Amino acid sequence: MKKILSGLKVLGIFSLVILFSACNDNDEKISGKQIRQALFDMKGTYHGNLEVSFYHGSEIVKIDSAKVISRDSLSLVMPLGTIADIISDEHVAATLHYVEEVTFKAGYEFLQIDNDGYSVNFVLHPENIVIPANENTPDITIVFSDNFGGNFEKAFNFIMFNVSPIEIRVGGVKLDSFKQLVYHFRGEYE
Repeated sequence: MKKILSGLKVLGIFSLVILFSACNDNDEKISGKQIRQALFDMKGTYHGNLEVSFYHGSEIVKIDSAKVISRDSLSLVMPLGTIADIISDEHVAATLHYVEEVTFKAGYEFLQIDNDGYSVNFVLHPENIVIPANENTPDITIVFSDNFGGNFEKAFNFIMFNVSPIEIRVGGVKLDSFKQLVYHFRGEYE
């Protein structure tokens, strides 16, 4: 009986050693130096087009004169007319048409940097946009998904990304008439 228990202990220890060695994370991590270099390389103003479509749906509008600024984070002047046109609440739609546009901001999370920084893949972590209350509507919050991102190609001075408003809250209450949109930007360095 003792031989069986000793054999099981040895087998258990051997199994644990194999299990822990299999958990070894050999994936190359992105270094701070690579991140700083990517931010430096991506820095600039990009001009291109912005396509707005329903999530898994048809294109609604294409804006040919869109501008994106990349520094330590990304910012995009986002027109609100498209959102205003698809919601049923007339007061909220009127407020969005009146405000006209807002500045969308998002931080970068780098997923992959290849070829000495010539190809960079990233996820965007956006800030929700809050439009303050007025005499017609309470505050309006545009909530963004943090599951979207894009890529940068250094050799072509090119950036492309998607951002997606997933819900609108009016006075903290979800606006049911809003359907998720995707804003797709493609542009080149100025």
